[in-house]
Amino acid sequence: MANKNLNLLKTIFPLVALPFIILAIKTVLDIRKGAAGIPAAIIIDTQSPQGNIPSSLWQNISQGGEEPTDMIAPVLYQTKPLRLQLIRIDHLFDYYQVYAGPGNYNFEKLDRIINSILSTGAKPMLSVSYTTSSMSKNGQNAGEPSDWNQWYQLVKATANRYSREKNISGIYYEVWNEPDLFGGWHYAKSPDYSTLYVQTARAIVDGAGNSDYKIGGPATTGFYENWIKSLFKTATENRLRLNFISWHKYSKNIIDYEKDFNNLNKILSDFPQYFGIERIITETGPSPEADAWYDNKLSGIHLISLCTQMAGKIHRLFPFELVDGPSPRSPNSTGWGIITHHTNGSVPKPRYYALQFLNQLQGQRLSSTGDGSWVTSLSAKNGSIISTLLVNYDSLNLHPETVPVTFRGISPGNYRLVSTIYMGKENSKNITVPSFNYTENVYLEPNSAIILKLTPLN
Repeated sequence: MANKNLNLLKTIFPLVALPFIILAIKTVLDIRKGAAGIPAAIIIDTQSPQGNIPSSLWQNISQGGEEPTDMIAPVLYQTKPLRLQLIRIDHLFDYYQVYAGPGNYNFEKLDRIINSILSTGAKPMLSVSYTTSSMSKNGQNAGEPSDWNQWYQLVKATANRYSREKNISGIYYEVWNEPDLFGGWHYAKSPDYSTLYVQTARAIVDGAGNSDYKIGGPATTGFYENWIKSLFKTATENRLRLNFISWHKYSKNIIDYEKDFNNLNKILSDFPQYFGIERIITETGPSPEADAWYDNKLSGIHLISLCTQMAGKIHRLFPFELVDGPSPRSPNSTGWGIITHHTNGSVPKPRYYALQFLNQLQGQRLSSTGDGSWVTSLSAKNGSIISTLLVNYDSLNLHPETVPVTFRGISPGNYRLVSTIYMGKENSKNITVPSFNYTENVYLEPNSAIILKLTPLN
């Protein structure tokens, strides 16, 4: 009898304990989930505009040195709708054959690509580079000039042509492109970038005169504190114009961009005269290599998420690049471009549509709090229309999330709520808001984005 009861107890106990075991496991999983990340709960203050929506953050792009021709002309039709403010080009002097000898310059080829930039509605950012082999000390492109006066005169003539003769306002002159790579420049030894900046900045000022333009640098391959400090010191000691600070960043981890921003703020505490300086990442993307991401949706989600998180911290981002090179960069990717090369049909890729998607945000920026570890947001008010962008960026493609989105301070009444999915469908419904707050629960798959647009119905 005792053995039978014991056996019965052994049978019943697991059944009785099972709910508690499941609950304990779920609790552990929830704790682990909480430790791994924070879910989003977005709250939008519809009555607190914070200045214009920062469209200047994403309305820029770089074109790399894929070939020594005007690569923008074949994609004018596709580029104009992006409403770009700046298009950056490099290789000014070696690719476009401006330098034909001391005092002898030919701007014909460079004129063509700059005219194409202007035809898109954008202004040029000129990465002032590179020395040709005929004018460098080591006989190679991008080397230190054998005669600094020749370099000075070349840069002065270039600034004079575009800022004065062509009367193009708002040009950004960036001193070199990736000096730590191209030319092997240094911040504290020969060849010295400080000397390069001094000579180039003075030449630009003398060439451009009183026109509207900006000068900056150093456009290094990454954010390097000593390069930034050195440039601040050089500009201060030589009383030179320094309107923007620039660097390049390629990373799938957006925390890396945050770290650079925080490190720059630490540097600026020692250089308070530059605290308001324009901060620009003049090349960016998920990977420095021609990753398969550049041909798929992940690159677009990465860019959208980056913009939601860098808004108010970085002034301008320049996705690299506008157009692919003529040949595939790897077996898995056509290249870094947002548009394929014209020999491959000039076809827009997902990052192209990400820029169009971001351009839907217009008007005044609204306070939007409650971002999580994966889902981030950016909100705007354009007249009576309130828009909120939500993006769920997860490089591991593992985390779906249902996000409560609360609009605070809206008037009670009837509204139309339109949901536009990035590279997907648009849905709409009519809702009635009985009080001054309204909450919509939004389900987001990993690596998806949506814009909610709330419009009052008269």
